[in-house]
Amino acid sequence: MKRRRLHGLGLVALALLTACGIRPTDPIPGLQAPSGPVENTTPSLYWASPGGTVVPASRPRGSLSGFDVIALLAQGPTAAEQSLGLGTEVPFDAAPATIDRITNGLDVNLSTDVSQLSGTAVQQIVCTVLGLQPVGSVNLRGGGSSLELRRCA
Repeated sequence: MKRRRLHGLGLVALALLTACGIRPTDPIPGLQAPSGPVENTTPSLYWASPGGTVVPASRPRGSLSGFDVIALLAQGPTAAEQSLGLGTEVPFDAAPATIDRITNGLDVNLSTDVSQLSGTAVQQIVCTVLGLQPVGSVNLRGGGSSLELRRCA
């Protein structure tokens, strides 16, 4: 009798544990899962060169993690980079900035009017953020203006 009672209690406990009340549902659609590295392990900041193009300058591994790269671009290159003729056209008031992942790339929200940025400043920002997170294109936003679907040229 005791054995039957224990067996019965075991079945009741099993039924309670497996019947949690959650019903199965269809998959919930969302954004496509990211592919590739989330952050580049050998980061570069892109600087304005005397020839009017932008060129990368490597930074030590992990040196840009957690930093506002727009603020670094606005502050300008190091003394060693300046000695090579590199500079910046990113205005100081572009920072602080936020970078958000979206379906087709990145949204970069600056603290300045993006319609006032030079072509070189746009390329510095776009190439730098895509170098850190290579995910499609960049939308620059700020000051009530936007520059959509920019790529590093």
